[in-house]
Amino acid sequence: MEEIVLGMLRLGPAHGYALRERIRSELGPAWRVGTSQLYARLRRLEEHGLVRGIPAEASAGPSRVVYALTPAGEERFSRWLRSPPSPARRRRGEHLVRLYFLLRFAPGEVGTFIAHERAALERRRARLKAQQVDGDPFREAVGRFRLLQVEGGLRWLAELEEMFGPKEGR
Repeated sequence: MEEIVLGMLRLGPAHGYALRERIRSELGPAWRVGTSQLYARLRRLEEHGLVRGIPAEASAGPSRVVYALTPAGEERFSRWLRSPPSPARRRRGEHLVRLYFLLRFAPGEVGTFIAHERAALERRRARLKAQQVDGDPFREAVGRFRLLQVEGGLRWLAELEEMFGPKEGR
């Protein structure tokens, strides 16, 4: 969640409500964020010096704080964007968010993202195929379900490669 906020602020400074709307419009199909969760993250990021909040002049209504990325926030976001994701974060859909930001800010690194994802899924597929279910029909059904999810992910990556891979020979 923090990296999402940092990435959205990389698009430009925004107050909390505008930032929530930006997340909804840009990442709506892949990620949902609650208002209280967003404001808690903004406070935490500000405490850690990753964003800076500046009170905005308000002509009417409640005063607003406009948040902007600091150099430390930019560095953290860039480091996250280029690092391989953890398996736990992949299950929560972070790989979709990472793909969004790579396409936006570092399209030349989408191939590396695809390669990292493929390697992780191939390792997972090998582990799933090696699992012993000892004739337990439920464990066999769950294992087959997980294997099909992994194989679906691998097919998706192949499609991404077609969509965003090198354009040579086309």
